[in-house]
Amino acid sequence: MMNSLSTLSKSIILSASLCLFTSCKQPSFINLTSTNLSQNPSGIYTLQTELDIQDRHISEDSIEVFAVVGGDTIPMTKDPVNPFLWSCDYKLPQGFDEATYYFAAKYSVNRGGNNFSPREVKSNLQVFRLENRYVGNLASYRGPVGVEIAVQGRGLTKYDSITMGGAKTTTRYLSENELRFTIPALPAGVDYPVQLIGGPHGALDIGNFRIDESVLGVVPSSLEIKSGDSATLLFKIDFEAPASGLTIDVKTDISKSVIMPVAIISSGNKTVNIPIRGGEPGEGKLVVTAPGYQSVEVPIRVY
Repeated sequence: MMNSLSTLSKSIILSASLCLFTSCKQPSFINLTSTNLSQNPSGIYTLQTELDIQDRHISEDSIEVFAVVGGDTIPMTKDPVNPFLWSCDYKLPQGFDEATYYFAAKYSVNRGGNNFSPREVKSNLQVFRLENRYVGNLASYRGPVGVEIAVQGRGLTKYDSITMGGAKTTTRYLSENELRFTIPALPAGVDYPVQLIGGPHGALDIGNFRIDESVLGVVPSSLEIKSGDSATLLFKIDFEAPASGLTIDVKTDISKSVIMPVAIISSGNKTVNIPIRGGEPGEGKLVVTAPGYQSVEVPIRVY
């Protein structure tokens, strides 16, 4: 009798040890459905979850996953590429703008040989809400500094604004279906994330926009100034300067020979005239740059 009890105890301990080392753990759900879904005319919304399985004794062929919404049990379909992804469509009844739901999975665990034990696991309660507001697309996904780009969507307001790479842009409200924003003065050759700011749910991602390099016009293309005399440099761009203006950075290798103020093309303008006064005699160059524009070199001689 004692030997039988001892054997039984050993079996229980052995089973518990095997369960510990083989991760006898129930599957768990990772909800991939957004809390806020954009409203659509059909009223059909996709629920998606990932089933996390850590127990190798679970028979994958036996797994069935369901979404339970408002008392309705809807079978979910396994993704053909990723067998752990499951999805289904749910038609929200007319007049409702949210739904509470949970996921359930039925499966079998192999207890040895042909001995399979059925199991079931449920997720926590989840909820999704409809948002009568969304951003469709940008009219263009690349362009130069200063160009105006249209954003199309639904439920847009005059209180909305657009940011690009985190920088606030000049935004115009046209209608609840369209906004327009001006590309700010940022370095070219970079893809910047564009976001819609405003509304109860914070920022909405629109897409990425690449700033292409523009040509910065400088007239004249070379300068000769007598020491103590003045000349004028004209800077020009193809599009109007943004709301904050466009700062033109001018550097020279003969700093004691060139005296000039800071150059800024003010908001809404395309040109600016900057006076330059000759200092000590010298010969060198001006290197003219601005965010998003090609650099320009202007030879200069002060005599």
